[in-house]
Amino acid sequence: MVARKRRKPMRNRRRKTTRRVDLQVLQAAVRPIATLSLLILTGVAGWRGYEWLTLPSTLPVHHVEMRGDLQRVDMERLRQQVNTAVKGGFFSIDLESVRNGLESLPWVYGASLRRIWPDRLIIEIEAQKPIVRWGDKGMLNQYGDVFKAELDPSLPQILGEDGREKQLISDFIEVERALKPLDLRLLGLREDARRDQRLTLNNGIELALGRKNRQARLSRFVMSYPQTLAPLLPRISALDLRYANGFAVRWKEKGNTAKFTKIRDDKV
Repeated sequence: MVARKRRKPMRNRRRKTTRRVDLQVLQAAVRPIATLSLLILTGVAGWRGYEWLTLPSTLPVHHVEMRGDLQRVDMERLRQQVNTAVKGGFFSIDLESVRNGLESLPWVYGASLRRIWPDRLIIEIEAQKPIVRWGDKGMLNQYGDVFKAELDPSLPQILGEDGREKQLISDFIEVERALKPLDLRLLGLREDARRDQRLTLNNGIELALGRKNRQARLSRFVMSYPQTLAPLLPRISALDLRYANGFAVRWKEKGNTAKFTKIRDDKV
């Protein structure tokens, strides 16, 4: 005779199912709370770590190395600026503040800073490169920026209106480049309020370029100079290049002015 298995009461099975569902609901409710708590703890620990790293006493900078063109830079003022500005630890030092302080010094055009683990700071100095004197107000670098320092009287001079610095330094450099094959140098460039330009060369001659077509006028002077004008240099005081087909010449002898409307066979 085969014995039949006794079935468990339905009530017990329902209780177990209910308990299993309750446990899942509890786990689902606790999981985001536990995750949030972990995130909060991690954030607090990270913030505490950041605060510690940014303390001036944490990993202080012990070595500062300065590089670059320092020939004209006042080293005493540079050291004072570095000693005043370089405060704090490896991570807390305010590099932007240090850079701004250095770039405020005369003869310093730019400064770049780099940390080297664990306690070194390298400062690269880019010195100003004066091209000309800007009137008596200061000097211009190759970018047309005005900077104030002790004026170098041996530099050429540009005279012009404020706000024209960048254009005038560009014009100056172009003229210098054009004159170089002739072994001539530009000592001065003057521009008036009408933007009429006059040049002074190292041989004492003044060139009137005017306002328009300056490049074409200068090119005509460069082509005519070697054979036509060079032999007459001892007698020439100034050249007016503002003519379509020639030059107007002012001689060094008083009251003797000649106008050349045409150059033929390289003879005046």
